[in-house]
Amino acid sequence: MYLSAPQPDHSLSMPMYVFFSGHEQTVKNHMCGPGVWPHYLLHFILSGSGTFTSGDRTWELSAGDAFLIIPGIVSSYKSDNKTPWEYCWIGFDGRDVKIALDSCRLSEKNPVIHFGAKASDAKEILFSVNDALSANPHNSYLLLSLLYRLFALLLPETVPHANVPGDFLSHAIEYIQHNYNFNIRIQDIACHTGIDRTYLYKLFLRELGVSPQQYLIDYRLGMAKQMLSATALQITEISNSCGFSNTSSFCHHFRRKFSVTPTQFRRETGGSPV
Repeated sequence: MYLSAPQPDHSLSMPMYVFFSGHEQTVKNHMCGPGVWPHYLLHFILSGSGTFTSGDRTWELSAGDAFLIIPGIVSSYKSDNKTPWEYCWIGFDGRDVKIALDSCRLSEKNPVIHFGAKASDAKEILFSVNDALSANPHNSYLLLSLLYRLFALLLPETVPHANVPGDFLSHAIEYIQHNYNFNIRIQDIACHTGIDRTYLYKLFLRELGVSPQQYLIDYRLGMAKQMLSATALQITEISNSCGFSNTSSFCHHFRRKFSVTPTQFRRETGGSPV
């Protein structure tokens, strides 16, 4: 059984897109390849045994395993001559697929998955993809949600945490950059990074020459400067958008940092009027 989804002209520029899926009981010695495929193709083995070859490596796989064919990589697969595979598959692509695969630790060197206790969940997701394509192939959002569920299943349960100062610092800065507009505290940054406040303080001071609190304020002020120059937002709106508790606090920090008020800065730089 082979099921295909309608392909919009811009499908490859989308974050992710399901192209097709299917289910088959193969015959003995059934073989595909060697060759290359234009999209990512994941086979999940329901029963039987066989071999999968990608590049110069070969794996023997059976029920509960899966293998990923990567575009442009010469691959082949073959069912056993006594207990041939029954499998289902899903073909997908998109500009964010590689990011998702990296998160799931799947790559050209590691294209094989052993689902183990999660095998029944993988089967349910892939059968749901088949059902969705059969019932309503135009519902790309439903298909995409199922693909994301599959990636969620593939995601390792434990992700290695930062273990060197540079990693801690980059995690902290990234958190600030994504959350500066909220009322975040230094303790929140420390908790996200996985270190205590004292170590976070010493790390910022040693590497950047400022405290975490000052870095947060400076980052907010930098974003505020951009808004003052590039938008027509009111001063209060900019203050709120940059995470300051009130406009008075924002103006105080801005003048202390740049020696002018937000209004004066906007006027001097030719920004949009208040």
